[in-house]
Amino acid sequence: MADTSNFLQNGYNGDVLEDLLTYTAQGNDTFREGLIHIKSGIQHKYTLPTIKLGNIIQDNVPTPTSTHGAKGSDGENEYTLTERYLEPQDFMVYLEFNPRDYEKYWRFAQPDGNLVFRELDPKIQATMLRLLMDKKNEYIGNAIWTAAKGGEASSKITAPAGGVKIGAGKEKYFDGVIKRIIDNVNATDAETVAGGQCVMSGTTELTTGEAVEAALYAMWKKCPKQIRKKASLSFIIGWDAWDAYDQYISDKQVKYSENTEVNRYRFKGKKIIPIVGIPEHTIVLGEFSTGMDSNLWMGVDYANDTEVLKVDRLQANSELFFFQMRMKMDVNIVRPAEIVVHTAYKKTE
Repeated sequence: MADTSNFLQNGYNGDVLEDLLTYTAQGNDTFREGLIHIKSGIQHKYTLPTIKLGNIIQDNVPTPTSTHGAKGSDGENEYTLTERYLEPQDFMVYLEFNPRDYEKYWRFAQPDGNLVFRELDPKIQATMLRLLMDKKNEYIGNAIWTAAKGGEASSKITAPAGGVKIGAGKEKYFDGVIKRIIDNVNATDAETVAGGQCVMSGTTELTTGEAVEAALYAMWKKCPKQIRKKASLSFIIGWDAWDAYDQYISDKQVKYSENTEVNRYRFKGKKIIPIVGIPEHTIVLGEFSTGMDSNLWMGVDYANDTEVLKVDRLQANSELFFFQMRMKMDVNIVRPAEIVVHTAYKKTE
C-alpha cells in the first residue's frame, strides 16, 4: 500500500493552512446562555446593595402618633439594607511558544527559504490567540461554579463520590457559586447571610432520571412565590442529570416526545438549561440573565487597561513568543433568599 502518512501536510494550498484543526474547548456556557450579569471596571470592591421594607399596614386612626412608626422584630415599619460584595482577585493568562514548531503548516514565503516567522504573522496570531481565548473561557466557565478562594483545602466542602472537587487545581482565586451557596446556607454572620439564605431543597445524589424529576418538583414547591412568574427564572443543571431525566421522561408510558427527539427543556413552564461547568448532582433555580435583575453577577477588571493582551517576543535574542493577559475576577449571588438549590455537596464537618 502507498504511504499516505504525509498526505495532510503535503496537500494544502496557499501561504497559510486555511485553519488549524483544534480540540474543541468546552467554552463558557454560563456566558453563552446569558446566565450572568457582568460588571466591568471594578478595581477594588463593588457593593451589591439590596433593600427590603417590612410591614407598613395599620389600623386607620385620625392622628397617627410615633407609636404607629414603632419598629418591630420582623422589620415592621423599617427599611432593611443589606450589602453583598464583588472583590475581583488577580490571576494571569500566560503562554510561551516557538512559532517554528508549526512551520510545517505554512509554506516558505520566499524561494530562498525565508520563513513567514521572521515576525509573528497576523494569521498565525489569530489562530493561536483564538485557541488561547477558548481555553481561558473554559477555565472561567468552570470557575464561576466550582472555584474556592484559597483552593480545595480552604473550601471546606465535601464533594460526592466522583464529583468535581470545589477549589481544585487553579480554581483558587475567588469563591464560585457553589461555595457561595453552601457558605450562605451554613452561616450565621451578617455579611454572608446578607440578602437572606438560600433555600436547600435536597442533598441526595441525582443518579437516575426519576431522582432528577423528584428534585425538580421539590425545588419548584420551595420556590418563593414572588419570583415564580419572572421571565428569567430558570433551572441550571449539568448534562449528566439532564440526560438521565431526558431518558426517563422518554421512557414513560405517555411520552412527551419521540425517542428520536430531545425533550423540551422545560419544567413547569420554566427553562431547564443544561450547561458545562455546574458540578454533578447539583441543580440551581433562580433568576439568571445578563441584565441587572440577574441573581448572579460577575465583577471583572484588567490590571492594565492599556495593555489588556500582550503579544511579543520573549526577548530580543529569542525565537519564542508569548501571550500575556492580567485579569481580576469575582462572582457572587445577589439575593440568596431567591435561590433554590439541590446539591449533594456539603459543608465539611
